[in-house]
Amino acid sequence: MGELSDRFGELMARMAKGDADLFRTVGQQNAAIRQLVEEMAPAEAIAALSESPQPLLPKDQCHPAALKARFRTAAAAHAHLEAALGPAPTKKKTWDHLSSVFANGAWPVPARSLARSGGGHVGISEEALGQLEARLMRRIDQLEERVIGLIETLLSDKP
Repeated sequence: MGELSDRFGELMARMAKGDADLFRTVGQQNAAIRQLVEEMAPAEAIAALSESPQPLLPKDQCHPAALKARFRTAAAAHAHLEAALGPAPTKKKTWDHLSSVFANGAWPVPARSLARSGGGHVGISEEALGQLEARLMRRIDQLEERVIGLIETLLSDKP
């Protein structure tokens, strides 16, 4: 039984060493990729990745009149926004509201929806956290797509 225990201890030690090597390798690869992107990408492209959400339509098409011509109804424009940005925090469907969402590229979040009061304790509600997480995940996915596109463009431009 002692021999089995010693062999198990050796196995665990090798596994721990292997895990440490794996984490170190992944960290080095991430650092190398980050460095490659910073060297290859122009500064304006990197700045563009860190900007706030991009408009969903060109600026001249974000006006209520242009949106009315394109979508015909506010409900159709709202449905298009929900498909692009996820569920809306409110069901407000005025053309002015929809045009600001198209221009900003994100749903507006009222400050009162993030904080809830209860017995003198101010915290963040579960629903608000869920909405925030969904928005952040969409933003991360958008950034990931932009980074992949940028890398593909840069790699295709290289001889």
